[in-house]
Amino acid sequence: MLISKRSRRKSTLFDSRFRDGSGGEFPLRQYLRCREDFSSGLVHTLLYVAFVVTLIVFTRTVNDLFFTHGADLNPWFHRGALSLMGLFILSVLRRLYYKVMELREIRAEMSRLKEEFRNQGQ
Repeated sequence: MLISKRSRRKSTLFDSRFRDGSGGEFPLRQYLRCREDFSSGLVHTLLYVAFVVTLIVFTRTVNDLFFTHGADLNPWFHRGALSLMGLFILSVLRRLYYKVMELREIRAEMSRLKEEFRNQGQ
């Protein structure tokens, strides 16, 4: 029986193998969870890349601002601002690297689970 929004029966009344985390021997559920994690991680990765590009553009703007309006300032202000922006960029790049490594691990887990699922029917 299909359970929809119009159905009078609640989906919690029916037993489902997808509901709880038990039964670690069910590779399809784990594969679906990995696929969901992979897609959300991919979105996060794209956001990190966009943030790095935005920080680089902002750093160029700050650099041009110092050249245009900060000629009479102490040069350490310019160096400090660029160093701070460099640290921000490196911090986001480090997070991006760890996210890519996490996505590689999830992708390897997905391929392992897919093979396990295919071999389970034989």
